[in-house]
Parts: sequence; structure tokens; C-alpha cells
Amino acid sequence: MKSNSNFKIEKINIKNIIIDSFFILLGTFVMALGFKIFLTPHDIVPGGFMGIAKIIHDLLTRVNFYAIDISVWYIILNIFLYVYALKKLGLNFGIRAGVGIFSYSLFVKIIEILPFDDIINNQFVVEESALGSVGMFIIYSIYGGVLMGIGLGLVFRANGSTGGCDLLAIIINKFMPDVTTGQIVIFVDGIVIILSAIAYSSLILPLFALITIFICGKVSDMFVDGVKALRAYYIITDKKEEVAQEIFNTLHRGVTDIKCQGMYTHNDRDMLLVIVRRVQIMKLKSIVRNIDENAFMFSSIVKEAYGNGFLKNQKIESFIARLKDKSSRKNKSAKVNEKQQGETNNE
Repeated sequence: MKSNSNFKIEKINIKNIIIDSFFILLGTFVMALGFKIFLTPHDIVPGGFMGIAKIIHDLLTRVNFYAIDISVWYIILNIFLYVYALKKLGLNFGIRAGVGIFSYSLFVKIIEILPFDDIINNQFVVEESALGSVGMFIIYSIYGGVLMGIGLGLVFRANGSTGGCDLLAIIINKFMPDVTTGQIVIFVDGIVIILSAIAYSSLILPLFALITIFICGKVSDMFVDGVKALRAYYIITDKKEEVAQEIFNTLHRGVTDIKCQGMYTHNDRDMLLVIVRRVQIMKLKSIVRNIDENAFMFSSIVKEAYGNGFLKNQKIESFIARLKDKSSRKNKSAKVNEKQQGETNNE
């Protein structure tokens, strides 16, 4: 009989889900710490759906409506988007996104109940006399952004989601394929900033919110992409052998020769490609300048590089992936042992 369900049928790896869920829970807990301890008490909104949830909650409390908490508003804002995304992306995504959305909301409520806020903010009150109120708000923005960025980075590394803009992007892309997730995030955060200025009658608080959003984005990107700064340099020179040999001897880096053609002269040229670490950049420039001052050179940022001299191929996987791989090997070993035992018994 044909099923009428719209949900994707997928094979679920329970152990992988458990490992990912652990890191998602850790990430959402850190995010909740940043949100409730450093941002919420000072009306600094972090952008995204949690920022919208806070604004809605704070506006309704002015008319004495306290029935729905910020954490509940966050779930309400996400629930319909989540169901739709679950149908489109399947159960594997749905489980991870569900863990992210509901644990983030739950941790926000738990931290509100526990004395984390009082313990940490009491220390900040002691130090406020030295920095002044404006200086303290900058500190709150930075700490909040760093913690939320770390938490969000952990969630992303575990292939998870905390809902909000990620889910909204799935729906909008269905009808407007040219709209990217980045554009949606900028649009939503812009709306949140404008709403916060209106809700709190302030032009200063949105500036602190911008600091938080910027730092959160940078820190989460650092967790996803890594912090090792690499650059790829492309060098067009008539002295390719001398340049390449000096790079080998001095920087101990491999060099690739790329054949190219100048479209103005239609002459065949050689372009060298070399990837270097940040500390080697100035030395590379010096090498090229000393050998061929007429060389043409340009660079691009490299987020990751695998292979000889960089990340080893067998260590490409993240810590999370290695845990999964270890779990998978144990399962295979157990199955092989079970099969061999069965063959022995048959004999």
C-alpha cells in the first residue's frame, strides 16, 4: 500500500544522533548562558528569533500579560517552520534541529531559575564603578556575543540547528530560490534591531546589539572554519624555476605550476600556486620581490587545506566525526566477531 506521508524516509544512525545531540545540547547551553546572563538583563537583543521572542515578551509585559515566557515564544515562532522543514529535509535533520530548538528554549528557562545570573552579575556590579555604565554594556555585548558564537559553532559542527533563520531560509528558498540564507539572516537581524529601538525607546541599545550579532557571527564562523589562517598565492613570473626553488628551500612548501595565457599578448605564461601560513606571508613576498621584481602576484584566503604539510587526510574529520567513526568501527568489529563465531559453531 502506498504511503501518503510527505516525510522523507531515511536510515537513522542512533549512535551518531546521540553524539551530535550531546554537542548540540552543550552548544545550546552555552548560548543560553550568554543570552540570559549578559544580554537579557540589559535589553540587548541577540538578533534572530530569540531576539524577536524577547521583544514580544517585553512588550506584552507592559500590558500585564505574563502568561507566555520568552522560551515559550521562541518555540511558538519556530514550531510551524520546524514542521515544514522536517517534511522537506527529513528525520535526520529533524531530530538534530528539534534537539537544538527545544534544548535552547529549555536552557534559557533553567538558567533563569538557577542563580547563575545573580552570581556573575554581582561581580560585574563591583567592577562597574571602574568602567562606567557604557563600558559595562560593551562588556555585556562582547561576552554575550562570544558565548552565543561558541554555542552556535558547536551546534553547527554537530550538523544541528537552533531554528529561526535556518528554517525560514528553507521555506523562502522554496518560493524564491535566489534568496540566500545570509540575506535572510541580515534581513531578520535588521528587523530585530529596528524593533528593539522601538520597543526600548533607545538608539543606544541597538548599537550594543550590533556588537553582539557581529561577534557571534565571527566566533561561530571560527568554530566552523577553524582559526588557522592560510593564504593561496598565485605568482606569474618569468623566473619560475628560481622562485619555486627558493620557496622549496626557505619555506618548505610545495609549488604548483599552472599553464596560462595572457589574453592581450596571447603569449603562454606560467603561474605558480603556493599555499602558506600567515607567518610565512612576508617571507614569500620577499622571495618573489628579490628574484623577480616584475612578477605579478595576488592572493586569496584559504579556510582549510588538507594533505602534505597541512591537515593530514586521516585527521580531516572533526572530533565529533572521529567519535562517530570509532563507534562505527566497534559495531563492525562486533559483527565480524559474531559472524566468525557463528561459522566456528557451524563447523
